[in-house]
Amino acid sequence: MGRQSGSASGYSYSSAMKNSKIVWDEKTLSAFLKNPDGVVPGTRMRLWGYNDDQQIRDLIAYLKSYPAPASR
Repeated sequence: MGRQSGSASGYSYSSAMKNSKIVWDEKTLSAFLKNPDGVVPGTRMRLWGYNDDQQIRDLIAYLKSYPAPASR
């Protein structure tokens, strides 16, 4: 949460993810989890999407409970 897409070190992001300039928050992550290719066309992230809004809220709540480490 709060990090720009494709910016964490140690992972080979697609150019689509790196160039999307999305800053992850509840709204952007929720949209991505529902429809990854619709939010970041060309992403290599293989996720079919979640249809259950409660599952998305639960996942985001879980992620928010573990702050992301600072980018290097």
